[in-house]
Amino acid sequence: MVEQGVRKLDWIIPRLRVLNMLREEFEREKPLKGLTIGMCLHVEPKTAGLLRVLQAGGAKVAVTGSPGTTQDDVAIALANTGISVYGCSRDKRTEHLENIRDVLRHQPQLLMDNGADLTATLIEEFSANGVIGGTEETTSGANRLRSELRGRVSFPVIVINDSPLKRIVENEHGVGQTTVEGFLRVTNLMVPGKRFVVVGYGHCGRGIAKALKHFGGRVTVVEIDPMRALEAAMLGIEIKDLEDTLTWGEAFITVTGQSRVLTVEHMMKMSNGAVLANAGHFSTEIDLSGLKNIAKAEERLVDGIDKFVLPNGNEIFLLAEGEMINLAGGKGNPAETMDMGLALQALAIKRIAQDHVALGEGAQPVPHEINQRVATLMLNSIFDY
Repeated sequence: MVEQGVRKLDWIIPRLRVLNMLREEFEREKPLKGLTIGMCLHVEPKTAGLLRVLQAGGAKVAVTGSPGTTQDDVAIALANTGISVYGCSRDKRTEHLENIRDVLRHQPQLLMDNGADLTATLIEEFSANGVIGGTEETTSGANRLRSELRGRVSFPVIVINDSPLKRIVENEHGVGQTTVEGFLRVTNLMVPGKRFVVVGYGHCGRGIAKALKHFGGRVTVVEIDPMRALEAAMLGIEIKDLEDTLTWGEAFITVTGQSRVLTVEHMMKMSNGAVLANAGHFSTEIDLSGLKNIAKAEERLVDGIDKFVLPNGNEIFLLAEGEMINLAGGKGNPAETMDMGLALQALAIKRIAQDHVALGEGAQPVPHEINQRVATLMLNSIFDY
């Protein structure tokens, strides 16, 4: 398994051109020397590129992934390079939280988070003394930082998802492409003519809706923000309230960053054979516990597809256990888009290590000069600009 993981890295790492340039810089400057980084990011080949940059910069790293997204062969390969890796592909939420605790037991000074799980657990169960700052990858994590954790985070957290670069390049172009790929891989169905309901029209939802339309899908968007809804309508995408899509839709994809977007009440109104998938960070966008409670029967048909028989006799099908369909059902975002996003992570954590006092406390956007630099590096590395 180690050899298989190494081969995956050998394919991906050379294609992370921006990260490879930053690795040389970090090797020279050692901006992270003597620091320990606690990380919660998907343990897959592209993340390995970031880990190599951090190691080159002098950091010790302890990492765990998210439920359903860890690639075991990659985890083993990374562990052989001196990184402390926790978790495996089979982990559920309970195991994931214990992995988070294992990472925090390394007493990191810097956090690189995904969904704010590290930050929340640090505040609830550990001491934040000694933590000088961190980054947050996702919309879901940013929402937590600005709601349940508001006023409780005593160090700066740079929200990578606030970067216009990440929103345009990774969220729209990356997530859109790979969500469709994940759907195709898991279901072996075709997109043309199929009735898709995309719940949420942020940058990820926009990318998913555009990709589905490109492949011939019939797409309706559900979006409560009138400005986003108008944007979709201006592109010729039909906008409806969720209730009005339930009997029409054949496949529902949630991508909101919020919990219980699809409830059991919604599911009971769906047509027989409806397919449910989630592209948001947390599986809680679909009320899975409620679904399991009301189902008359549950059956694993094939890997990635679970059938539930509802009290009214209808069957609905859940993909990838409600985890992120592009990762749990596919290989995640393209290397080039992740190269950009992970470069933002590397430069943001470098900024915090060097200048955390000046940044203040709590959630804040990626500094403008970091966005500008990564955009320039990406133009140079991909488009020869």
